Amino acid sequence: MDKAYISLGSNEGQRLKNLQEAVVQIQKQVGVLTDLSSLYETPAWGFEGPDFLNACIGVKTDFLPSELLQKLLKIERKMGRLRTSETGYKSRNIDLDLLFFEDHVIENDDLILPHPRLELRNFILYPMCEIAPDFVHPRLGKDMAHLLNFCGDTSHPSQLPLSQWSSDIFFEDQLLVFEGNIGVGKTSLTQKIARDFKVPSLLENFSSNPYLEKFYEQPDRFALSLENYFLEDRFRQFDNFIKESTSQNMTVADHSLFKSLVFAKINLSTKDFQDFKANYERLSAQLVFKQKVIFLHQPLEKLMKQIKSRGRTYEQNITRDYLEKIEEGYQNFQEEHWSTPFNRIDLNNLDFIDDERAYQILLHRIKAF
Repeated sequence: MDKAYISLGSNEGQRLKNLQEAVVQIQKQVGVLTDLSSLYETPAWGFEGPDFLNACIGVKTDFLPSELLQKLLKIERKMGRLRTSETGYKSRNIDLDLLFFEDHVIENDDLILPHPRLELRNFILYPMCEIAPDFVHPRLGKDMAHLLNFCGDTSHPSQLPLSQWSSDIFFEDQLLVFEGNIGVGKTSLTQKIARDFKVPSLLENFSSNPYLEKFYEQPDRFALSLENYFLEDRFRQFDNFIKESTSQNMTVADHSLFKSLVFAKINLSTKDFQDFKANYERLSAQLVFKQKVIFLHQPLEKLMKQIKSRGRTYEQNITRDYLEKIEEGYQNFQEEHWSTPFNRIDLNNLDFIDDERAYQILLHRIKAF
């Protein structure tokens, strides 16, 4: 995949919602969001009009530069922006400009790269310096920080907190479920979202399972008792949570009911699993609710490190082989049984706990799903 940088702007209508929607559509139609600048409020450039909200993003894409440009123009049209042949600048609800595509230099009737005159515009240089200060302009041979330092634009865009991007990230009546391997970050992300957006959360009550420590010591002996307890307990939790949260537009959970089926297939004999599956299907049929599932992923080496660092005694003997089986179990479940909407997000370079930018990128990936 290739890296592209895109500038976004809006000074007409609901500016923030316009930019949020543009980022969603870019992810759906162009590629993976990798970089996200703050929002910048800037005076209209080149004409009299309301102030703009501007930002820059980075995306990874499989499209060619000309294809990417057409995708951006299509998004603009879908959002109500009609470009005309008239000269001069005017207010617009959305403005999407392809700034850079790797280090390509292109000049033809349809596309000029890098975007012309960006080195003269602080509303582009400010956000670009925030996300890619060392990126070198392939025509000018200068990085973004240098171009900003020597830019003749006297305007001073006002930087807004990164959190402003996601002030209304959740807007649907649904349960958002995070799933994935042991130690991947499901509970931490669920707790953070629940706290930041003041939505109810359902956290797995794993510590109450009396067979958990015994299972890690003697898996063959205690696997069936462990999985049966987890299934019944998860069913009760979800049943109560759904009933108690009927008035809420948004809820979030750090586990699913189907998790029981994934782990049972790994831990149980073929005969025990068939009986277990019949019980699972009986219980799951009693729960009807709208959900979206996000499968979180991190490399196994990082999972091992995080499991060790959180210090749960009974987890310290978890092996890489067992984590590999869980990873494969989720993959097989998605391929064989899946009908609910789901998405996969790699957290390898997204430290959502300590890095606000990574957290905002993660929220936008969730919102685009």
